[in-house]
Amino acid sequence: MNNVSVRLVFDRKHVATKKHQASVQMEITYQRKRKYIGTGIKLYSDQWSKDMKVKNHPQSLVFNQRLNDMVAGIYDLAYQMSSQNIPFTFERLEQYLGNSSSEVTSSFLSFMEKRICERQVSDSTKQRQRCVLKALKEFGRIKDFADICYENIRAYDEFAKKRCKCQSSVYNYHKILKIFVREAYAAHLISENPYQNFKLDHGKRVLRRFLTKEELIKIETKQIDDICLSRVRDIFLFCCYTGLAYADLAAFNFKDAVMANGMYRIRDHRIKTGTPYNISLMDKAMDILKKYDFKLPIISNQKYNLYLKILGAFCEIKKKLTSHVARHTFATSIALANGVRIEVISKMLGHTNIQTTQLYAHIYQSEVDKEFERLNKII
Repeated sequence: MNNVSVRLVFDRKHVATKKHQASVQMEITYQRKRKYIGTGIKLYSDQWSKDMKVKNHPQSLVFNQRLNDMVAGIYDLAYQMSSQNIPFTFERLEQYLGNSSSEVTSSFLSFMEKRICERQVSDSTKQRQRCVLKALKEFGRIKDFADICYENIRAYDEFAKKRCKCQSSVYNYHKILKIFVREAYAAHLISENPYQNFKLDHGKRVLRRFLTKEELIKIETKQIDDICLSRVRDIFLFCCYTGLAYADLAAFNFKDAVMANGMYRIRDHRIKTGTPYNISLMDKAMDILKKYDFKLPIISNQKYNLYLKILGAFCEIKKKLTSHVARHTFATSIALANGVRIEVISKMLGHTNIQTTQLYAHIYQSEVDKEFERLNKII
């Protein structure tokens, strides 16, 4: 135990400047042999003091505490080995550090990757989060917890604006990163959350694409001889009549339906958000279920969207058909256009808040004309 000594070393290779960072390492000496262990903390030349502490850094307190804990951890290990008459070796030290070494735990990118795997969210949400993680790696200025600062978040904003076509997409880049920055702040891995002072621009809301009643009838009545395309048409129409997202449709099971007020009702939770939804199956939806003996012919979402492009072209629909167009069509052309209140539509769709539902609230000119006529009679 007495032969083990640990000290902190900054910029061992003498490469640090005010514009170029260098690493802080632990120098472990035992029986006149030395081993250097990385801490994962990188600093500029003016951020390290003579008393071997971090200075002039927004996370100085956090880094100094972390470095103290690392050094204390090595001494604790040496003491435990000594008390159990186990010889201290650098090999045992490496086994002790293992995969939990400071290089890993101080990496924000590794932390984010780990949390993406651990968080209980849908596969589609994980995929979007991994896209942002990939973008962060390309950005290159946010790697460790030390890199999470206002200046880098602002630079990341400029980086996202160059990649994205609209501001709403830029906002989503920040929205996802913000989740993991907030988690790091809550875990005391960073001393400040730069998003508290960074104002995000949501951008203009993009109107949801949906089919009009005429376009929906066009798809319903089109003669389709191809079996695969016909099945895709039926799945699409089933979503139009129920408002189900494709992920929820894939999990749909008619065996879970119960009869209420002369209609079959399905109660379940959305795959994406876990929010409960409650829908009744209208006659047109039931007709499709009966056609397939109450078990819908589900295919992968990728193939489904590919076939929808073909379906749209075949039915001479100029709008691009996607799986979510059916959900939007239910909300707008079927529910809203027929007088269903926005609050009720929100429950039908299983939205977490009514603001999301309001994106579907397209107002038809015919409704505007009717209101003018009503006001004219009153006045």
